[in-house]
Amino acid sequence: MLQNQPIKIGFLTPYSSIYPTLTPNIVNGFYCSMSEQYQNMFRFHPEYIKQGGGNVVKDAVQKLIQFDNVDIISGLVSYQKIPELVSIIENRKKLAFFFDMGEYIPFNQHISNNLFFNSFQLWQSEYSLGCWAHKEFGDKGAVIMPLYDAGYHLHSAFRQGTTSSGSKLIDYHVLPYIEGKSQVKGQMGVFFEKFRKEPPSFIHALFCGNEAIDFLVEFHQSGLSENIPLIISAHMASDELLEQVSNLNMKVYSASMWDINSQSDLNIRFKQQYTLQTGNKANLFSLLGYEMGLLFYQLIPDFMKRDWDSVIRNIRNETVKSPRGERNFFLDSNYSTPIIDIEKIEIESNNVRKMVIGQGRSLKYNHNIFSEIHNECITGWQNPYLCV
Repeated sequence: MLQNQPIKIGFLTPYSSIYPTLTPNIVNGFYCSMSEQYQNMFRFHPEYIKQGGGNVVKDAVQKLIQFDNVDIISGLVSYQKIPELVSIIENRKKLAFFFDMGEYIPFNQHISNNLFFNSFQLWQSEYSLGCWAHKEFGDKGAVIMPLYDAGYHLHSAFRQGTTSSGSKLIDYHVLPYIEGKSQVKGQMGVFFEKFRKEPPSFIHALFCGNEAIDFLVEFHQSGLSENIPLIISAHMASDELLEQVSNLNMKVYSASMWDINSQSDLNIRFKQQYTLQTGNKANLFSLLGYEMGLLFYQLIPDFMKRDWDSVIRNIRNETVKSPRGERNFFLDSNYSTPIIDIEKIEIESNNVRKMVIGQGRSLKYNHNIFSEIHNECITGWQNPYLCV
């Protein structure tokens, strides 16, 4: 490769009806982390992988490496697909840098020296919420979710949090899948009636996209919000989702790992740079891309020399200062745990007000209490979370 040619990043691009612009968000976040003179060093080559399951991911990686001759493999990929990609990437001595929402707890064994991960770590927020919920509201809570959300580690991490705080009893309710119909609208009556007859100490809801909106509306209409605390996932508590239900009058609880409205210098700079460059508001996907860009910017001298051994070696030990705290990207290193805020969220009169009421607990991904989750959850959805 000629030294003046851009570094080619093959980007695995899944379909998401919930975040249809997630790939441009990540890519634009990456570019706004560095000055214009270095932006031209990197060129993204998107490769569509449908919803990210089956053989399509493996085939896409092989195409990007063998035919498109990319230097780096990246994109939004489920941990479920990683084992089948390792040998392809290592045999060609490529660098891989993957993104995920944190729907799965990472593998606790060594994966590869060539693979790096930038995760939003949703499972950490679930574990933290479980710890807090039991301490705050007591035992015998309830978790409710559709079949889709039940196929990831999120509910298991929540349960492990309640258990580590002393919980002995927690009820799980999985909505039956109904083909061709809403999984929520008109389907909640039997569950809400059970909650009325036998009130749990709290209800934890795990829904995504339109189903999250439908659940919040139905829960509010049921009247249960006046008597039973509702705890929602970090995704359900995102600004873009809550804005769509701001006409409801209710109180919920959640956990946040990034305060988009933080007045820290790092956060203000990130949002200003992103809006200036794109004309759009930043979101969690643009933040993930921004963090990748910060990392690559710190390694510009190695990238300029195309010294891939040095790039890979240095990424293992490199840390970046992000709007959500210090981040690193190699699982076998001292992989960063997130700062977690427990929030009370008041939705009233077309306003959403979030108040930090406590600090959540986070653990290393390879802590022994998570081994039970790996042992019991052998299979799961292959598509990345929110890619439906």
